[in-house]
Amino acid sequence: MLGATGDLARRKLIPALWELQTGGYLPPLFQTVGVSKDALSDKQWQAWIRDVLGESSPAAEAFCRKFVYVQGQFERAELYRELAARLGRQDGQWQTCANKLFYLAVPPPLYQTIFQHLADSGLTEPCSPEEGWTRVAVEKPFGKDLQTAQELDALLGRLFKEEQIYRVDHYLGKDTVRNVLAFRFSNTFLTPAWDSRSIASIAVSLRETGDILERGSFYDGVGALRDVGQNHLLQLLALFLMENPGAFDAQSIRRERARVLEALTIMDGQDAAQQTVRGQYTGYRQAAGVSPDSDTETYFRLLASVHSSQWRGVPLILESGKSLSRSVTEVAVTFRHHTPCLCPPEAGRHYTNVLTYRIQPDEAVHMSFWVKRPGDQMVIEEKSFVFDYGRAYGGSFIPAYTKLLLDIIRGDQTLFVSTDEIMASWRFVDPIERAWRRGVTPLEAYTPGSDGPTTELPRAGGPEKHLGYIGLGKMGSNMVARLLDHGWQVTATDPDAAVLRRAHKAGAQTAATAAAVVHQLQRPARTVREPAGGRLIWIMVPHDVVDTVLAEITPLLAAGDIVIDGGNSFYKDSVRRAEALVAHGVYFLDVGVSGGPSGARAGACLMVGGDRAVYKQLTGLFADLSVAAGFDYMGQSGAGHFVKMVHNGIEYGMMQALAEGFTVLKASPFLLDLARTAHVYNRGSVIESSLVRWLKDAYDRFGPELDSVSGSVSHSGEGQWMVEAARELGIPVKVIEDSLQFRIESQQQPNYTGQVVSALRHMFGGHAVTKK
Repeated sequence: MLGATGDLARRKLIPALWELQTGGYLPPLFQTVGVSKDALSDKQWQAWIRDVLGESSPAAEAFCRKFVYVQGQFERAELYRELAARLGRQDGQWQTCANKLFYLAVPPPLYQTIFQHLADSGLTEPCSPEEGWTRVAVEKPFGKDLQTAQELDALLGRLFKEEQIYRVDHYLGKDTVRNVLAFRFSNTFLTPAWDSRSIASIAVSLRETGDILERGSFYDGVGALRDVGQNHLLQLLALFLMENPGAFDAQSIRRERARVLEALTIMDGQDAAQQTVRGQYTGYRQAAGVSPDSDTETYFRLLASVHSSQWRGVPLILESGKSLSRSVTEVAVTFRHHTPCLCPPEAGRHYTNVLTYRIQPDEAVHMSFWVKRPGDQMVIEEKSFVFDYGRAYGGSFIPAYTKLLLDIIRGDQTLFVSTDEIMASWRFVDPIERAWRRGVTPLEAYTPGSDGPTTELPRAGGPEKHLGYIGLGKMGSNMVARLLDHGWQVTATDPDAAVLRRAHKAGAQTAATAAAVVHQLQRPARTVREPAGGRLIWIMVPHDVVDTVLAEITPLLAAGDIVIDGGNSFYKDSVRRAEALVAHGVYFLDVGVSGGPSGARAGACLMVGGDRAVYKQLTGLFADLSVAAGFDYMGQSGAGHFVKMVHNGIEYGMMQALAEGFTVLKASPFLLDLARTAHVYNRGSVIESSLVRWLKDAYDRFGPELDSVSGSVSHSGEGQWMVEAARELGIPVKVIEDSLQFRIESQQQPNYTGQVVSALRHMFGGHAVTKK
């Protein structure tokens, strides 16, 4: 035990060894060699151990005799020669090559020196492959940034094998933390609801009432983010986001934790300015060991995200601080309000469920749910299911360090952090720290005993959830309804008065013209946290009407306003429009929207082009409008509509292939039920898709002959744009070109294949079906 007289040894390691001894987990031939710079004899250190235990029973006395002491400076090779001699004498006495664990309970700056000396001395070499394993345990923090972590890891990699190294984050040893895996993966009812389709946000919080105590010299060079964020909070987050590892073994579990951390979106300086809050409690600079002009944070709150199909669009809030109003470590999982909602007629009220997983104190799992209050009225009240971990098991938790030491002895690395996890964590934390050192996020003072800095993180979707919406066609009306369900204020307009009345009845404000929409939008207060802090206008009109709308509203726009074209515009027109608007200081995003009217209501697919910073600012808006993880940034202006154009071209080819295939099925000698065939195709086959589902629905609606559906197929222009763009790029697109040509020729030569394509267009897009 290197650092044998330090605080970690006194508070954690010695009590943990005593727990293992009294629990019968330690072998009869067991000895602890304490190493420290303090001048102590064996008997003096044994007395120190006895004082730590606080008892003098025969068992305690026998336990204390298992402790011997070596004094020396960690920087000097003589110490390790004396330690080797002591260990060798013990091996000789026991007449065996003993297993050896070197536990570094020392300040992190000493790690590199100790590692090198341990390796140079030969102390960490096993006696043979069959006996006498050697292991090294090292406490967090592992490095102070990515570079030092990489250097330390490279040294460890040269000196030791990975299976010898145990990187300790004591939070992973807590029973309630270890229970996360059982809670998530042994309860099958949670699995379908555990991704972005059902979860709206996850918040990990580690709040402490205590200050930095006697740790000023260490803490002032580290700060809250590196002290607990890079390790404890990110490890908790990984446990709540990781996929099923498939087995409860170290390799599988550590691999899945690492995948989560490697998928964290890395922040740049602008992100750090917008998505982080940092603070320092009043009086911190007067603590011993702290610089009088220190800008070290004692509190942080940040908005993170994971770039994965499972979690894209889900805000991840990490928070920790000292000298706060209460001490609590917990993870709060807020579930989505699904739309459309069967909710009581309570204006503007939507019901969500929150699962709160309490790590400490009062270890428990709380799940909020909604019930009807008794009575004749449909009045909904929030109640809670509670699993009290301590009460259920009589508070019999195994202490974290006891479990961790036992696992090191057993050779189980499940609860220890891997190299991949450490590097991924530092890759996420380092850019934030660098941005803070440049002053991009102000250091706010807060009063001890308060809830920390008062500055809030920006709201998802922009500074205010209010936008103007121009065009309430088949897609627009449903998108507005979805926005209203998600708490947005919408001011909408459309030439169709009946459509406008329905929008008003649903809860939208309405305006007679596009110009009136802009006039009615209040300009939000601009903050330094948003690249664009102005009004937000979504245009959803035919592509040949967009310029007319822009001509009407552009004179009314101001710098910082944002215009989004969500229709099927030609990508070159979007590039031109973005250039024209930027001259007015107005931001322009082109968003390809797919999914048809049903997708617009239940969640669409969004392909976004334009200024990346503005896209990041509006991810909340896109998350509210899209199916789970159904949006992403495509590139600069025009990219969103270019990707949507290609999507529509591919759609032409896929629909043509389905139509031709089902024409063959219809003509076969087997009298096939085409609806049942489509149903089977859509249950796990290679061609399973929304199109096949819609085809099955079309047969259910129109019958297998599709008698009422025209075989002349309309086309709206996107397919032609796709073919022309491919020609400009010199790319052959024969399938798409042939499917476009089929539609053109079907105007004069209608057939059953055309009927299938027309039926599909009607089912997903609401396109008119011309009866014969």
